Amino acid sequence: MAELEFTQTADTAPASLIALTPEQEAQFALITRNLQEATSTEIIRKVLADGETVRAYWGSATTGRPHIAYCVPLMKIADFLNAGVHVKILLADLHAFLDASKSTLDVLVHRVKYYSFVLKAVFTTLGVPTDKLEFITGTSYQLSKEYTLDMYKFHALTSTKAAEHAGADVVKESESPLMSSLLYPGLQALDEQYLDVHFQFGGVDQRKIFMYAAHFLPRLGYAKRAHLMNAMVPGLSGGKMSSSDAKSKIDFLDTPAEIKAKLKAAVCTPGEVEGNGVLAFIKAVLIPVQELREEQAAARGEDRYAGAHSFAAPGSPAGTVFSVRRPEKYGGDLHFATYAELETAYAQEQVHPGDLKGAVTDALVGLLAPVRKLFDESPEWQDAERNAYPGASVAAAAAAAKAPTKKADAKPPKEPKSNKPPTEEERAALRLKKEQEKAAKAVAKAKAEGNAVPAAAVIDRSASAAAVEATASGSSAPVLNTDLPKLKLLSRGKVRDIYALPDAEDADKLLFVATDRISAFDVIMENGIPQKGATLTTLSLFWFNKLAHIIPHHLVVPSLAVAPGETTPKALLPGATSWDEFPRALDEYRAQLEGRSMIVRKCEVIKIEAIVRGYITGSAWSEYQKSGTVHGIEMPAGLVESQKLPTPLFTPSTKAEQGEHDENIHPSRVAEICGPELAAQIEAIALRLYTEAAAYALERGLILADTKFEFGLLDTPGGKQLILIDEVLTPDSSRYWAADGYQQGKPQPSFDKQYLRDWLIASGLRAKDGVSLPEDVVVGTKAKYEEARDRVMGRGQFGTHGRKDVKAGAEVTLQTDQVADAIEGEARAKKL
Repeated sequence: MAELEFTQTADTAPASLIALTPEQEAQFALITRNLQEATSTEIIRKVLADGETVRAYWGSATTGRPHIAYCVPLMKIADFLNAGVHVKILLADLHAFLDASKSTLDVLVHRVKYYSFVLKAVFTTLGVPTDKLEFITGTSYQLSKEYTLDMYKFHALTSTKAAEHAGADVVKESESPLMSSLLYPGLQALDEQYLDVHFQFGGVDQRKIFMYAAHFLPRLGYAKRAHLMNAMVPGLSGGKMSSSDAKSKIDFLDTPAEIKAKLKAAVCTPGEVEGNGVLAFIKAVLIPVQELREEQAAARGEDRYAGAHSFAAPGSPAGTVFSVRRPEKYGGDLHFATYAELETAYAQEQVHPGDLKGAVTDALVGLLAPVRKLFDESPEWQDAERNAYPGASVAAAAAAAKAPTKKADAKPPKEPKSNKPPTEEERAALRLKKEQEKAAKAVAKAKAEGNAVPAAAVIDRSASAAAVEATASGSSAPVLNTDLPKLKLLSRGKVRDIYALPDAEDADKLLFVATDRISAFDVIMENGIPQKGATLTTLSLFWFNKLAHIIPHHLVVPSLAVAPGETTPKALLPGATSWDEFPRALDEYRAQLEGRSMIVRKCEVIKIEAIVRGYITGSAWSEYQKSGTVHGIEMPAGLVESQKLPTPLFTPSTKAEQGEHDENIHPSRVAEICGPELAAQIEAIALRLYTEAAAYALERGLILADTKFEFGLLDTPGGKQLILIDEVLTPDSSRYWAADGYQQGKPQPSFDKQYLRDWLIASGLRAKDGVSLPEDVVVGTKAKYEEARDRVMGRGQFGTHGRKDVKAGAEVTLQTDQVADAIEGEARAKKL
């Protein structure tokens, strides 16, 4: 995109040309220190030189709960206040209302109160003077006749392209953006005039909006303002600190136990500085807080700050701003006079991540204790919090904990017997139990006679047990369509429902929900496969974690970080739940989401499906039989069906829109679609992913015949980054075969919905609408998916290595595109 005119706005005169007294220079230095960028600072110098009070504004839409990341701008605002700046904090309730209509105006009244309580408490805790701090709500002036007229005038000067570009780093992206998102940058520009300030302050992600304002306000006859920007700080999980990623942020009202748990789960790789949220927080917040305390102590005539919550340990050398406390047997305490010293020590692995997290935990507990105390002592603040966030209220939870509870009965009351006939699920459980007993008897008989255990009996027993367990646990009802009325549904595919998250700060993320829908021949069945979505999600999490050393992925929640002392991410432990990592705004939908959902980073999807084939089967075999090629690539003569290829083959296809068909293409076409450099990168990474996954699967008794990967481009400070997205190496995207039953020259039984396809063909229902699957097909398909999961992950009867001499099954499950006629013929023969 060509640089738009307003992005080229520059300072009109060097700030240093405006002379200031030593006292004014000290004010200017305090105002402009520790910033990522500042523009038109000569405006500030001119105000100081004229002896006027500098006026500034910082705004925040009152959407999600403010969290500890707010300390980054608040620390800079503390500088402004200490420099005598009149700071106006805009609690942008109207902006929050326009933000996808996620909050009602009634709720926003309480959120405005809550924000003001929190922010005042932080400044009070820091000992910052608040006599020149003013809170203003957007609706107090943005609904006036004058402001409304100026809004029309402003947008008569600009274009949709310019407005969209201005908000690109802040406003949620969309192919069809809401009008409110296009108005947002213009409203923020006009706020500078109507709040009557000399400069606006914000994160560096606001730069385009700031330049937009600097360009267009003068064209309305209003003064140009200065703009000051602070750096962005990553969250504890490595990405943006956000309320959608529960472990990436710490709430101002979190308890010490909650703070400790979140720091324990934070990403803090030994020796790695880049993207380390723990280090970044020390740099942006904790050390500046300690430096502020030291400055305040010096102003009081004290040698150093000696408060109870000092980040410098007692007895530390003079000048220490941060201490890492540790037992003497591990070398004793470490003391740092600057952040640079700490970063160097960490990069050289002189500071252990566990010790660093412990130091940050202690610092945060001490920093937030006064804030929590003020909250506990203020009924008015508690009332505002209860009404502002009714689904995640700290005050409500505390009140509930104190409420008297009835003593639980020693024994739960017996449920009355029902005279109703058993449900289909109950009948299914009884039938499957009988089948399980029958299979067990067959196994016992075979062992007694010294014969091999029939593989089919073992598989049937596994399938029956799984189905009975699912029914008993109440998980037999499939989730076919999610219903999350407070979230915006962005798309609904054959399997996945994709939603926008409720908070504005999560505009760079999406909620992926894998339902239990199942399709075949491009038709979605009327009923689904219970827990299929959870199975697909679990496998994707496993492979995202397994292959993360090859390429980054889009997953944010559940976290795949490994806790100290553990070897496996919590999300991959059988029976474990990661629901505590999801935002509390989703709690009312837990029954629909838990175990089958992921929060992922939004990115630009590459319209290519990167298919890699290690064996010739499926559509590749069909093409080879006709032309001797695969995706237009010349292949050696004499290959037989299901034969292993000499080397894995990259055979991409186009990624079609919903309802359309993908098109197999020659690899050279990828370069035409996305450029030669990116095409080469995609091919190399896809082949490496397949090769490593196939080797791992083979160790567990599985052949990975072929699979497809999907990639996206993520915006990062260093430019576009290729990442792995969507699902990875699941039975829906891959063809798994049992290694011990493999024989080239014929179709292979596979662990996917082939079981379903074969039934549809045999029943004459191929590509028919309105098909409901019978119980045995549901159970059989479910068992296939879950066996693939258990073999890959070494669960259940398949142990740590994914196999216990168990074959995929004695039945011959044929590949649809080769043997449809054979199956239909067999079905006809049975009728005769």
